[in-house]
Amino acid sequence: MTFAPWFAALGTIDRVPFAEAADLYAGCAPDGLDDTNSDCFGGDLEEVLVHRGAVHHTGDLVIGSDTHQPVCHGGDCGVHVVDGDLTVEGTLVFTEWDQANVLVVTGDVRLRGLLIEDEAHLYIGGALRIEGLLVSGLSHGGMLAVAGDTTASACLCAGPVHEPMVLFGNPPTHPDDPDRPVDLTGVDQAGLVLPGLLDESGHWADRVKVRAALLAGRPVLRR
Repeated sequence: MTFAPWFAALGTIDRVPFAEAADLYAGCAPDGLDDTNSDCFGGDLEEVLVHRGAVHHTGDLVIGSDTHQPVCHGGDCGVHVVDGDLTVEGTLVFTEWDQANVLVVTGDVRLRGLLIEDEAHLYIGGALRIEGLLVSGLSHGGMLAVAGDTTASACLCAGPVHEPMVLFGNPPTHPDDPDRPVDLTGVDQAGLVLPGLLDESGHWADRVKVRAALLAGRPVLRR
């Protein structure tokens, strides 16, 4: 599902003047919403779309661009706020192209797994709780920012930016052992990821294959 129809289907959506929203939700964005407006939209946004209340989704949720075209898909593009918690009883796949949509969640986000791709922007004002894998397929134009703490069984880069994750206010930790390293981005992926999920080079995780495995509930890592 593309982003705008998914957000519109959440229920009542308020259009909040940008200056007001920038004050209300500045703490959820790494450098404030004004910086996001400038970087992603050239400072042209006059309002922010806000859904007030928690969102609960049963099963997997795949949202965002379904094609690499710099256009808005199905309606409004810009900054979208879930003013509350977001829970997905499955894997969330969030893909965006040309920085068309920014998703801000003011509360906690709870997921089975997360794959965030390309130029998607996800800002979380609370904590990020992931039962399984956090997989980054972000480009340099994308961002995942968490104001609270992050827990996941493992964090893996499977995208165009092969570098250590610097996406968190605090280093991600394991839900059962805060001292256990979970950021596997700098680890040799050939020895970490199941062989069938590596790309043609045999050195890096293939994002398309990893996405299919996550959504099918299949393992990605050797251990």
